[in-house]
Amino acid sequence: MSTAALERETIDLLTGPGAGELLRLAVTGSAPAAPAGRHAAAPAAGETITGWTAEVDSVHHRPGAGVSVGYKVSYAVADVDVDEYLVASTAEVPEAPGVAVLQDGVRTLRVWRRAQDPVLPGLEQALDPATVGLWLASADVGDGTPARVQLLSYRPTRRAVIRATAADRVAYLKVLPEKRARRLERRHGMLADPILGAPAVLARPLPTVLVLAAAAGRPLAEAVAAARSRPDELPDPFGVAAWLDALPAGVLDLGARSSWVDRIDFHADAARGVLPEEGERIQAVEHGVRDLLATRPAPPTVPTHGDFYEANIFTSGGQVSAVIDLDSLGPGVREDDLATLLGHLAVLRGLAPRVYPHVDELVADWFDRLATTCDPPSLAARTAGVVLSLVAGTGHDEALGRLSTAELWLEHAHRLAAAAPPPVSPVTREER
Repeated sequence: MSTAALERETIDLLTGPGAGELLRLAVTGSAPAAPAGRHAAAPAAGETITGWTAEVDSVHHRPGAGVSVGYKVSYAVADVDVDEYLVASTAEVPEAPGVAVLQDGVRTLRVWRRAQDPVLPGLEQALDPATVGLWLASADVGDGTPARVQLLSYRPTRRAVIRATAADRVAYLKVLPEKRARRLERRHGMLADPILGAPAVLARPLPTVLVLAAAAGRPLAEAVAAARSRPDELPDPFGVAAWLDALPAGVLDLGARSSWVDRIDFHADAARGVLPEEGERIQAVEHGVRDLLATRPAPPTVPTHGDFYEANIFTSGGQVSAVIDLDSLGPGVREDDLATLLGHLAVLRGLAPRVYPHVDELVADWFDRLATTCDPPSLAARTAGVVLSLVAGTGHDEALGRLSTAELWLEHAHRLAAAAPPPVSPVTREER
């Protein structure tokens, strides 16, 4: 069986009716007891539990690297109700006391409680209010009393983002593997200029944990939602792009990371995992983007953000006030940053039609204006690739909608290319 087929079969297994029993086996038969005081009601190995339920909460598919599924689990042990969050994953992770291992002769599954992610060893402490309160106090945020902590996002073995509030002040914790935490700290330091507005690193209490200041302003998504009622709060697209122009030249010395379009094969595989019945359509977008870009002029390498979209861009008074999530900061292609912005905006109406009823018109306007700064067919094709990368991040019906949106952007790219042949000889992928 191919790796792709095995991963699709694993997704079916971990999201199907038998997944709950696998988790139950891990908790009752293989997993050790939770640390005292943290999950005091969790069962020891072999202890009887009742009322077991498991609900799929999230699916994370990284083609070729593994499948991880998060579950909201409820049960009772010794007449005490327990609610917790478990992860089942095929990813290879370090051996750790809180990880149960299940094997069926075809695949190896590892199961852990979210707070005990074996690749994010600081996560449990970063979710503890008393510990976080002390961390914030040492960074002059709060008074040392327990903080209010809210887990905003969690990607198994990859990262967690936590909002922490103490004494009416807010900070954010990012929990990452140690090497990535060190890289991110360096990137925040490079963008300390107030013009760029990168949140300051307030502390690094553990090798895997960064405490970051809150970003100034509000997410661009809010300005987009209010564009009709409060148009003065929406930045001009050229003003948004100007933040990229202000990036320091030193960003070019950082390690390069592949863009969404550079890894279109990876994202197409992930899309096929969600929509296996649409394999031909997905392949057509994948090949269409790649082949069209191979005929266009090669853009220059410039400083890029790498994940430049409305949730990471903050605004105030119609201006960009800060940009967060600097993990991918490094050398790249400007069109990829612009396509990331346009591609994420393009799926907002499908995500929340009542909040963003006008966003299609806004995206069309922003594309026309931003396309004056680069090669229009390339920008449209890269936007199609970004939208394809978003297919795997949602449910089935929304995934179909995003695939259709990707197809429309690719069609637009072909129309633009037909109307404007490249000014220089085509550049092959090998030459690029």
